[in-house]
Amino acid sequence: MLEIFHQISDFISAILIGVSSNYWLFVFLVFLVCVGEAVFIAGLLVPSLPILLLVGGLISAQNLNFWPIFFAATAGGVVGDAISYWIGYWLKDRIKTIWPFRNYLHLISRGEEFFARHGGKAIFIGRFITGLKAVVPGIAGMMGMNWGYFTFINIISAFVWAASHILPGMFLSEWLKSIGLSLELVILFGAIILTGLFLLIHYWKRILLLLSPWLGGFGRSVQARWGKQPDAPH
Repeated sequence: MLEIFHQISDFISAILIGVSSNYWLFVFLVFLVCVGEAVFIAGLLVPSLPILLLVGGLISAQNLNFWPIFFAATAGGVVGDAISYWIGYWLKDRIKTIWPFRNYLHLISRGEEFFARHGGKAIFIGRFITGLKAVVPGIAGMMGMNWGYFTFINIISAFVWAASHILPGMFLSEWLKSIGLSLELVILFGAIILTGLFLLIHYWKRILLLLSPWLGGFGRSVQARWGKQPDAPH
């Protein structure tokens, strides 16, 4: 799965770099990427973090107009989450029997638990959590969350999400430029961050167990709870 992420990220990055000289085509592709990363389940295959870091880097390196790109990313996130909401709203529990959603029942179950625990805040928080961001808006639709309330949180969170992804890419590019390094390192840093997040989310119990000897009382409680048990499904 991680190799697929890298391949898709490299493919989309190459396209964005290739069309960056055509400004409005570039803006449109940013919009499409941000729609795709938010669509129910399909968003799992769109590694938005390294891609939007690259977008920020291209804005800085090529002196592109920031605001249309930022609003395109924000609008893409809003539209993608709205699509997910309506998929969940119309299919309800039938979604668990339909391909490809039925192949991700464990993730849908995590999304249901997360939404039940956090309510409307789950829309905002979930946008920043790899995996959950691809299911939480659909869960909101399945649960019948009020459309107006969902849309309000969707729009606010999309603005914050777009800024938190694009601005670091701009700052990173400026810093690399100031020390004489290339834009390609933005892509490399993005890939490293993506890999780290993937490993952290999927192997967090093993990582805690590995570090437990240095975590004092908390480490002992971790060993007592999970030391002799197989990892629960994620």
